[in-house]
Amino acid sequence: LKPFWLKCFRAQPTLQRALLPVFCRSLLRVFSSLMPSDPIIVGYHKIRGLGAPLRMICYYKGEKFINAGYGADMKEKWFGEVKPTLAKKNSCINLPYIVDGEDVITQSNTCALYLGRKLGTDTDANFAKNHTVLDQTMDLRNDLMKVVYSFSGVVKTKEEFPEGAKQHIAGTTTANFTKLEGFCVGPYMCGAKPESGDFMLFEMLDQHSSICKSIGEPDILDSFPKLKALHSAMKAEPTLASYFASDCYVKWAQNNGLFTHFTGQGADFEYGPSVEELVQP
Repeated sequence: LKPFWLKCFRAQPTLQRALLPVFCRSLLRVFSSLMPSDPIIVGYHKIRGLGAPLRMICYYKGEKFINAGYGADMKEKWFGEVKPTLAKKNSCINLPYIVDGEDVITQSNTCALYLGRKLGTDTDANFAKNHTVLDQTMDLRNDLMKVVYSFSGVVKTKEEFPEGAKQHIAGTTTANFTKLEGFCVGPYMCGAKPESGDFMLFEMLDQHSSICKSIGEPDILDSFPKLKALHSAMKAEPTLASYFASDCYVKWAQNNGLFTHFTGQGADFEYGPSVEELVQP
């Protein structure tokens, strides 16, 4: 005997017409989820900077992505080609950006939060705390930019960089690290697993440690045990091993090679042309 509900369904043409579109949409979603999708695109200058944390999140979660890095030819490649096209979908477009299907996302913390939600690193329970980490880290980075570039007039030349960096480390870096140290649950900022704010923070910890080494100063991380432990924990994450061996971590400059006082690379560093590469962690 056929189930009673099926008999009722067949006896009600109106019900069939109402439910058929719902059934078709559900079936379409199922088939769409089974179809291979284009990898997301992570776009930024051909440097570590604000692009590094976004790439790290993808590596950490094993997410295939296209790494678009705009180099010495960015006037032609980024401003002349890619930006005008993306601006048609998002008028706020800037670097960094993410393209995910039809969606175009921009602004640094928005991109981090988007990936954190899409790839499952971020949790609703820690939303406010994680967002605070992102904002506090951005405060620190904005201060660093005054030292590694001449635009603000704080450090005008490469010759002034060592002294300017010492003052930066002793001043605003120590102030921001003190806040973040007190805010850290451990081993990561919100607890046992990294969220998007941790990846942003790691890049700043790593860069400041590198700056200390370059100017002959003690590693500032030694004065902040929780932040040092976070830095070490991230370097030890198994799924990030391929990231820490990649060119975009090892060989790319920390800051824009055309303008910065400090690349974090050797004297023979060359910025090079733009790249667009498929990364499969």
